[in-house]
Amino acid sequence: MACPLDSNLNPLPVSESPAENPFLERIKPYFPKPRQPKDSETIEYRHASREDGAAINGLYNKVFQENRSLEHYMWKYWDNPAGPPTGMLAREKATGNCVATGIAQRRIGWVNGHETFGALMCESATDPDMRGGGRLWREVMSGFAIVSVDIDGIPWGYGGQSSEDVIKIGKRWFGYNVILELVTWEIRLSSLALLQRRIGKLGRVLAPIADLFLRARWRKPKFGLQVQEVSKFCSDYDELWERYRDLYRFSFKRNAETLTWRYFDNPAWDHRVVEAREDGKLMGFMVWREWSDNGVKVATVLDVWHGRNKGVLQTLIDACRRKSSAQGCAFFRFAAQENSLEWDAMQEFRSGRKSPYVEVDKIIWTPSPGLTPLEQPAQIYEDLCALMDGGADWFYTQGDCDFRD
Repeated sequence: MACPLDSNLNPLPVSESPAENPFLERIKPYFPKPRQPKDSETIEYRHASREDGAAINGLYNKVFQENRSLEHYMWKYWDNPAGPPTGMLAREKATGNCVATGIAQRRIGWVNGHETFGALMCESATDPDMRGGGRLWREVMSGFAIVSVDIDGIPWGYGGQSSEDVIKIGKRWFGYNVILELVTWEIRLSSLALLQRRIGKLGRVLAPIADLFLRARWRKPKFGLQVQEVSKFCSDYDELWERYRDLYRFSFKRNAETLTWRYFDNPAWDHRVVEAREDGKLMGFMVWREWSDNGVKVATVLDVWHGRNKGVLQTLIDACRRKSSAQGCAFFRFAAQENSLEWDAMQEFRSGRKSPYVEVDKIIWTPSPGLTPLEQPAQIYEDLCALMDGGADWFYTQGDCDFRD
């Protein structure tokens, strides 16, 4: 059997009648047309399981010349409170070695008033020593589009930070569509790099003085909110998620358990979180990462939840830029859709600009057809249409992808 259905997960129920469904008619042209991979004399294809973790992680390390630990892999895919990942792999029959794989995180979203599963397409790889690697990759990804919905019950996939080559190939073979773009706006926090570039070593002497004048111009928003840095997501975050989720046609789940796994349990990075309260009531939060980007220390916003309240958002931005500035960050960066509330809020801070160093983050999306794409529950087609619209209908931050994780 080319793709053994050895999962203990329940597949989606079959629709009684797909006919005369306007949502199906709209989404039908966007379904990719995968085929089930067929084993050869030397290669077999299978649904990725937990037991395949060491082999998949080993292939990842070989292909990308990394040294990721198995614990990191398990956190990323199997410790996720949303549930197990989805994916396929190809392996040699003679050795059992994994030679190609495509695997995705399971993510929970909120659309049309209910939860939906999406697959964050994180990693695909083919052993560079294998002849015909392109064919192996295509077979694995074709199988991925089948098992994700038919076995794991995940009817759509997405990915961020996609390169133009990936988008071009993915659009032709797997129905990838760019549904939204994030442009990075950055606030200058330090004059050091600028002064060193202009006046050399003297810049290191003058930078602290210039930074005093830079920060003296910062205005603190006055919205009557209390801001504090926290080291845990308490139960108030569950209520906050439920309070704001219906403000958007679509957003990814941001309850306490999910946020804890994504940021505080992350084995690769440390994250900082500030929350804003009004008379003790949680009104919003922001998550950021301080890291080195090409030798420059920067603070990058990965997550925020503010309920479309611009005052809450500006308060959080101000608190984060001050805290990251105190840690020596040169820039504070926030990638947002242009003309969004987040974009407008960032532009109101001085020393801000579109970052010349960060490429536009293009978010791709595709429906997972399975072997019977026209026989899914009617609700699936309605959800897919809502998701396909993308743009302002999505509330999306870079933390909704595996940002350098």
